[in-house]
Amino acid sequence: MRRRPLPLSLIAFGGIATVLAVAGCDSSSGSGGSVDTASVPSASAAPKLASTTDKSLPIEAYMYTKDQTDQLNNAVVTLRQDCMQNFGFTYEDQKAQGMFEPKSITQFRYGMTDADDVAVHGYKPAGSEKKVVKPAPVKLAPAATTALTGTDNANVKPGSTEAKGGQDINGKKVPAGGCIGEANRKLGATSAQGFGDAPVVVKVNTDSWAKSYNDKRVRAVFTKWSACMKQKGYAYADPMKAGDDPQWQKTTTATPREQQVASADVACKQKNNVLGIWYSVDVAYQKQMIEQNAEALNDVKKRLDKQLKLAAQVA
Repeated sequence: MRRRPLPLSLIAFGGIATVLAVAGCDSSSGSGGSVDTASVPSASAAPKLASTTDKSLPIEAYMYTKDQTDQLNNAVVTLRQDCMQNFGFTYEDQKAQGMFEPKSITQFRYGMTDADDVAVHGYKPAGSEKKVVKPAPVKLAPAATTALTGTDNANVKPGSTEAKGGQDINGKKVPAGGCIGEANRKLGATSAQGFGDAPVVVKVNTDSWAKSYNDKRVRAVFTKWSACMKQKGYAYADPMKAGDDPQWQKTTTATPREQQVASADVACKQKNNVLGIWYSVDVAYQKQMIEQNAEALNDVKKRLDKQLKLAAQVA
């Protein structure tokens, strides 16, 4: 059975529904929220764009790439396995299979762009319909669980600071946070979760999108896009509202109407250079925020570089 399709906003940009609500541009609204004009950055001349898949964002310099994430995850697994083996246990990492991953951070950031894809899949990008297969829970003996997590209390988060460790298992002391905590510390992780993008990085990435969505330059091109859509028989205030139309969530594959609306959406984007304008404004906000958070982001970059060097040393 295929899973229920995700709203375009969640495919386009993880958690964007939350961003929209915080920014005052809930999908039920017909226009964006207000933007403080005193803080609006100037944007470079908008390039003519039919797609943004190959376009990068300034904040990506402070984010993990997919390869870097894989490198860190592999190092974490190796360190956990070594630690568990020290206690006489085996450990196998379990990963979900079939997770949909965009080709880049910008592939769906501004909605759908591929005319050929939407003509078939509508607002459900090819591959996003696949069912995620979650691994079966690994059953460990109580002692092995304690060694891995640093606690025998089910109410304490594995690997967290509350998982004090110190238990004697097979003649050895469990480290603080168990093998999870030890592996994270050896790789310079800042929390029990391991290696996610820093909060300041996430904030810049989400805030720039929300600010650009509300920016008068982007709202102006949305008005043109909306007029173009109306000429084709479809009434939507902006591209994200078209993609998040609740009727698209009722089917696991695109209906003829969804295909038609998505095709019109892409055509109107191209006609009015929605992508070029929106992307350039988004980038301008990111550059402004990066400058405002330079010290914190420099620390993030140093920590990221250090973590990758540590990961490279793990055999």
